[in-house]
Amino acid sequence: MGLMTARPSSINFIMEDPCFVDAEQHPDWKLQFGSHQPLKLEIGFGMGDFLIEMATREPQSNFVGIDFSQDGIRNILDRINNLQIKNIRVVYGDVREKITHLFKDEELDTVYINFPDPWPKKRHFKRRLVKPGLISQITHKLSPEGRLHVATDSGSYALEILEYLNAESLLKNCNRESGFLAERCNLPKTKYEKSFIYAGDQIFYLEYFRLGTNETTTESIEENRGNIENQEKALSNDEFLIRKFKRAEVKANDACDLKQVADQLAEAGDKQWAKEVYLKAEERAEDSLDLNWLAYSINEALGDKEWARQLYKKAEDLSESSLDLNWLAYSIFETLGDIDWARELFEKAETQPENIRELCDLADSISEVLNDREWAIKVYKKAEEKAQAHSEFYELADNVFARLGDPQWARQLYKKAEDKAEDSSDLLSLVECLCEKLDDKEWARQVYKKAERLAQDSMDFCGLADSLCQNLDDEEWAKGLYQIAEEKSAESHEFRWLGDSLCERLGDKSWASELYKKAEDKADVFYEWLRLADSLRLKLGDEEWARQVYLKAETKAKDPSHFNRLPHR
Repeated sequence: MGLMTARPSSINFIMEDPCFVDAEQHPDWKLQFGSHQPLKLEIGFGMGDFLIEMATREPQSNFVGIDFSQDGIRNILDRINNLQIKNIRVVYGDVREKITHLFKDEELDTVYINFPDPWPKKRHFKRRLVKPGLISQITHKLSPEGRLHVATDSGSYALEILEYLNAESLLKNCNRESGFLAERCNLPKTKYEKSFIYAGDQIFYLEYFRLGTNETTTESIEENRGNIENQEKALSNDEFLIRKFKRAEVKANDACDLKQVADQLAEAGDKQWAKEVYLKAEERAEDSLDLNWLAYSINEALGDKEWARQLYKKAEDLSESSLDLNWLAYSIFETLGDIDWARELFEKAETQPENIRELCDLADSISEVLNDREWAIKVYKKAEEKAQAHSEFYELADNVFARLGDPQWARQLYKKAEDKAEDSSDLLSLVECLCEKLDDKEWARQVYKKAERLAQDSMDFCGLADSLCQNLDDEEWAKGLYQIAEEKSAESHEFRWLGDSLCERLGDKSWASELYKKAEDKADVFYEWLRLADSLRLKLGDEEWARQVYLKAETKAKDPSHFNRLPHR
């Protein structure tokens, strides 16, 4: 995801609704739900699809959802009331601040975290949701045998989360080999999740349980899987594939899974079997996205444009948002070449956008598919009228510059983004655009000064110094900021990141060595030792010191996923 994401707010927000819980102290959940059933929490429910589906599937469980999007809270409460769901309660706020008083220790049966914003840049590290502090809080709230499920589409963030979870002594990974699960058939897929799967992107699933459970269950599953694989080695290639496809068809949890099986069958050459599975997928389709991608596959794999057209019509009827209609129009144009139908869908999409990103995406599609610059400009102007936050003006400016080639309009939008900036990181994102897109170094320098005044911690000052070196080549100013960053550093990763920056930006390996030593003194868990050793080897070129630190990491390793990441000796 890009920068246009929600952030926690200190603003008090209350809804007059029986399913909304506003509590500063621990709520009486038995009184809230009228029953003492297993209590399950989703952190960051977004559109609410997953939470509502789980509550519908499991009426014997009680569900709590927490999110800091006010629009998300309103939307899910409307859906809960319309569907008359009794086993969901909704909380507004930042889970990191509220979980301690919302739940007693060992009160939660299950916790779900689906697709937290990865905030991929180093300077945004403190904005990431899943960090050691939250992991510790969740672990203490989980009952023995309680489960934690995490899903992300970011490979780097997945690895980071894996490291944090493995460092928690009370948690055990359900996949001890690689650490990640290939799928999670017992849980519903969100529309966001399916969009990645349909596009062929990898999803990283993690499942952990709090110690106290019977570990032989996981071991026996792995042993049975190994036995099945050994039995199949004796089969011919055709027999092996047939058995594999049959098993996948039986295991398919939804239309998304069935479409993937049918795609593989068509690719393997069995179009009749593929057609049968595509029909099953059509029967199981839940939303516009399912039908949209199914139509695309049927056209591509079977060449059946008439069936695809019927599915696209069904998809239009099930469309719930501007984004649905936008995706559908794009697919219809690409698959059927029907520009008139695409235009009608774009017109519908323009009347119901939910946010600035949907308007930007719509303008991009209109420009690309219809080559209609005037219409695209009109949509971008609507987006500007709706924009309020820094990230919205920032993203809109990027689109106007890239898609329309209008630097003057982009400049006006970047100025509005600057006025709305909340912290140093916001300003650093902006200054990079000023340098790269507008080549305005003087404006950039003014924004850097403002960012310095807003900088608070080691990561802020380090990121600011990195950016100054990269964009203004001002090593003297950067050096002073690196010194402040060192003074404010306290954790092992802060000293390590600072050492990395000094090697990369200033080439000062002597100063970096001092910082790496401090990082070593502060390191305590496997991933801290491992990453420090990697820096010593790759940034400093000190193989002997790196070897010593790898040995320290090895003493902290506790499962195969750890040992697999250590260099072979």
